[in-house]
Amino acid sequence: MQNEPKRFVMVGAGGIGTWLAAGLVRMLEWKFPGSALIIVDGDNYEPRNLERQDFTQIGNKAAVKAAELSKQFKETFIFPIPKWVVSDDQPDATDDSGKIKASTLITENDIVIAVVDNFAARKLLFDAASKLDNVDVFTGGNDDNLFGSVYHYRRRNGQDVTAHPATTHDEYQNPPDRNPGELSCQERAEIEGGTQVLATNMAVAAFILGRIQKTIVSDQSPEETEIYFDLGLGMSQPYNRMVEQLVTS
Repeated sequence: MQNEPKRFVMVGAGGIGTWLAAGLVRMLEWKFPGSALIIVDGDNYEPRNLERQDFTQIGNKAAVKAAELSKQFKETFIFPIPKWVVSDDQPDATDDSGKIKASTLITENDIVIAVVDNFAARKLLFDAASKLDNVDVFTGGNDDNLFGSVYHYRRRNGQDVTAHPATTHDEYQNPPDRNPGELSCQERAEIEGGTQVLATNMAVAAFILGRIQKTIVSDQSPEETEIYFDLGLGMSQPYNRMVEQLVTS
């Protein structure tokens, strides 16, 4: 069954985003034909990224990935935004600055997928979404080898349906890192890649696609708001972060 076209905004086209984009565009092509997929990333692919990322040429991640997908999928409008997402108090976030404000990027009824490997940048997107009436934000990451997690933040009619992640996670209240979009080129170059591995990147992408399939495509309740998984143990654990559940528990 086909549904009304939607606007998906994916921020981050790296370790998780390259695999997620490949699945997401297929979902849009057949489930939501005529939809828009906006890919946002200010970073560039490098040869060393090939160990765990899927791309065919060196260049800006958003531009390269959008060009690759556009050749194959004709029913989805794929737009690159080769910029870093920054806060509203960044005075230099102009049209030609290589930066875009989170509040400018996302709009009402967007489905946002925040897979940038940075808590400060994800917080900007969640905070911008919290000022909208209707929006969904999915995020996911893996910080330690074969362990990962995903989270779904939803607002409807100006109210939180699921809790802002800062409610249960201090790293979204006080991020332990700095947004790469607000760093100098030299500072960004010094950031280490962490312990991410291919299998976990792909698993995070699959879990996010699963949540989108259930809550957006099939329009079911997002009660399993947060899911932790460990590929080494072959297990996952869901958590209910519905606002109603948190208030009564």
